Amino acid sequence: MNNSPLISIITPVYNVERYLVQCIESIIAQTFQEWELLLIDDGSTDKSGAICDEYALKDERIRVLHKENSGQADSRNVALQHAKADLIGFVDSDDWIEADMYDILYHTLVNNQADISICGYYWDYKDRMEASCSGGGITVYNCNEALNLILEDKEIKSFLWDKLFCRKVITDLLPKSFYYEDYATLFKWFIKAEKIVCCWKPEYHYRQRKGSTDHDRDPLKKYHFFVAEQERYHYLREHRLLPERLEEFAAKVVMIGVQETKGIARYAKDRTKAFYYIQKIRLELRQYLPVDYRYLGIKRYVRLWKLQHFLSWYVWSMRFSELFKFGNRSKGNYYE
Repeated sequence: MNNSPLISIITPVYNVERYLVQCIESIIAQTFQEWELLLIDDGSTDKSGAICDEYALKDERIRVLHKENSGQADSRNVALQHAKADLIGFVDSDDWIEADMYDILYHTLVNNQADISICGYYWDYKDRMEASCSGGGITVYNCNEALNLILEDKEIKSFLWDKLFCRKVITDLLPKSFYYEDYATLFKWFIKAEKIVCCWKPEYHYRQRKGSTDHDRDPLKKYHFFVAEQERYHYLREHRLLPERLEEFAAKVVMIGVQETKGIARYAKDRTKAFYYIQKIRLELRQYLPVDYRYLGIKRYVRLWKLQHFLSWYVWSMRFSELFKFGNRSKGNYYE
């Protein structure tokens, strides 16, 4: 067995028997072969655990750890403790990757003497794919440039799986029992990196599933995204980072709060639960007010005013406006 892999790939596994084989096979098929794969079975109740064991018997680079269910963040943290390599990658168990993904991430990182390398990805629906980028060009950022971009969450997104990390930057573990733990943590890893490099070529297939965290209408998950945005802002303020943009990032907390209350009001099935989390976000938003309307735009600013002063009207108006939207608003058909 290779006791010194160059890359440790971490894959948390929970009840994904339908997609797990494709995920593992795509890792085995990598043109870059000096890796180990840590499959962390998070108390699966389907055949996922057995599938993991079958692959571990066939390939000595694959290790499996079975544990009680404690969530994806804890699974990743446990894997980090067992990883042998100095470079860390993540692949979600319902996704898959192109055959040259880790070849590109590794050589892009090494050739540019970077601490983090990033590639592009596809949003994969049942009936279509949408690429995040094209061309394959290389861009190198210093820490400050990359930190600004990941906090903006546009050009560089707060995903773990499209990146390769030097272990030395992973100084903060992911918070347990918390949705959007990567969003609340990944920017802290960027702070520890001196150089970050991006290869603008799609290599990761991000499967769009009903009920996944990004597409779940559970008010708790929407509240957690708001909490994660607050975590980012308070960390910057406490550590005196990017002081020239602090007002802007405070406004971003408000924008996310309004965005999430809108989603809860429109889509939550349990109205009592929905009202609880809308009220909770509403009260927590007050510490960031007043905010310059230019950061929010007129539409969001009006929604914020209604949310703060006329809560019942706000909730009713969000539900009413949704009733009169027609057509398929999704980009494609989601996987089950």
